[in-house]
Amino acid sequence: MVRADSGHTPPKPNPGTPSQAGETVLAGQLVVDADGVVSSWDQGMERLTGLAADEAVGRILPLPLLGRTHPPLADFLRRKDEAGARKAFGLRSFLRFLADDQWVARGQMATADGKTLSVTELAWRQGEGGAVLETVFAVPSDLAVEEASGSALNSLKILAEHVPAGVALIQDGLLRMVNQTFCTMFGYTHPSELADKPASLLLVEGDRMRHRQMLETLDKNQKDSLSFRWTGIDKNGRKFWFEGRPAPIDWEGRPATLSVVMDITEFKQREELIEKKSQELRLENLRLKTSIDYRVRLGNIIGRSRKMQEVFESILRAAASDFGIVIYGETGTGKELVAKAVHELSPRNEAPFVAVNCGAIPEELFEAEFFGHRKGSFTGAHADKSGYLDQAKGGTLFLDEVSEISYSSQVKLLRALESGEYTAIGSPKSQQSDFRVVSATNRDLEGMARSGSFRQDLFYRIHVIPIFLPPLRERKEDIPFLVEFFLQDKLGSEKKMASYEMAKLLSYEWPGNVRELRNTLERYIAFGNLDFMPTGGDHSLVPADCLQATEESDLRTVLLRAEKQLIIRSLAKYNWNRSHTAAALGLPRKTLFRKMKKLGIAEGSSKD
Repeated sequence: MVRADSGHTPPKPNPGTPSQAGETVLAGQLVVDADGVVSSWDQGMERLTGLAADEAVGRILPLPLLGRTHPPLADFLRRKDEAGARKAFGLRSFLRFLADDQWVARGQMATADGKTLSVTELAWRQGEGGAVLETVFAVPSDLAVEEASGSALNSLKILAEHVPAGVALIQDGLLRMVNQTFCTMFGYTHPSELADKPASLLLVEGDRMRHRQMLETLDKNQKDSLSFRWTGIDKNGRKFWFEGRPAPIDWEGRPATLSVVMDITEFKQREELIEKKSQELRLENLRLKTSIDYRVRLGNIIGRSRKMQEVFESILRAAASDFGIVIYGETGTGKELVAKAVHELSPRNEAPFVAVNCGAIPEELFEAEFFGHRKGSFTGAHADKSGYLDQAKGGTLFLDEVSEISYSSQVKLLRALESGEYTAIGSPKSQQSDFRVVSATNRDLEGMARSGSFRQDLFYRIHVIPIFLPPLRERKEDIPFLVEFFLQDKLGSEKKMASYEMAKLLSYEWPGNVRELRNTLERYIAFGNLDFMPTGGDHSLVPADCLQATEESDLRTVLLRAEKQLIIRSLAKYNWNRSHTAAALGLPRKTLFRKMKKLGIAEGSSKD
């Protein structure tokens, strides 16, 4: 019941938001707790109802609000009585905006002095305690009858104008309706400017595909409120952050999405500032943790040279962030060691580090290896198998020789990295996995992207922080430290190297880099003397008669025979350890494997 005189003199109403008819919107707020007791009743509610706060607070709902027989929307939401709300307010005057979190209803009420008010009630839950807050917007209007008899779209437009946030109705990817707040947020003056325009035009290009996927995959049975953050573009080209809270609905018999939108640019800027300061603190903590041997060693990476100090600094900065990294360096420079150091110093260090040799995965097996497969999905799939993306969940995925991924496979990888979703072969639903990508290559990835042999969009996705590893010949001052580390820490030897032997190491060019140095030291411990595997024009391992063409053999045949014998001799010298042999010959492992297959070399092969 509305009191004509409560003994309380309400303050003068403050101007509100203008309605379509030019009147003033009056607003009030109330809060009910989980038991239905009114815990808050502001001056706006006093002004609207004539009921003083000290008379309303402490009362149990349902109160008759504004002369009606049914309680406020907040009481229906508190009790999760959606059917009751629809019956009380009418099917066309009730909307559930954000799943169970926010309901909106529109109706009428009669004041004590006989005026008719068009009322919009916005109710939403507060935290986990069960309390519900409601805002009541009331407009003195003679349009109430017209609103009730208008189309569903007109009713939604009128309701949306009373919601203190941007509201958009999207169907078939087009903006079917937006309210004035939404227009203002994007720099437009009137909703007609956006009518039937593609919703994706309001997003930066990088978010458009993700937005389309979101619209296509919204679940009508989703009970929890969803929110997505996007980078928008206003009418003047200004970029800003906003958050959309979409809800799938049926509109005029067809699926659509009703979204509440809020500008979060200021919040996002504060968040980024906090993250930047947090990264700086993490970086400083990493420096302090590694300060004891930071000048010579970082994890298992050794180097006192200026170039290696720059590498150490890059590793620490990369570990303090969560961006994509590409490690560049010749074969044998320690790219995987750097990737592991980044992982171990990052917040993801307790999750898996998954290393993938991209050059060893055939194109036809790419999806099965990266995304996994289900039992029976293809011939030979005898059991479920998780892919690399699933194995790396929460941790780091290291893509060694990333430049070897085929062009068509790059498309599949990019899609998974962009959306965070992938589908195992034979699975009916997609999976999600959060991981950090660290890549490595001995090729010019940027040049490949420019020439078209590597996808530019994938390049920009993974190439955020580059780390360049110098070859050993460009940091020879590190060789004494590396020798000490390998001999004592890795090989467990107390053997000391003579000065003339160290001089030999310092004068060598090390085509196989640090890996070759370690192999040389292993032979040094085993045989007691230094020897270097011949590379380039030194053919001392190849019999001279193999290099001479005969009447029966052309030059190609002779060279292939010589190449085969050189590889077999080298393999035999290293007990058929292919990694050591490849490093000594100055070849990538993949190249050595390919040559062995081409030349028919298997373990135990003869030199002929």
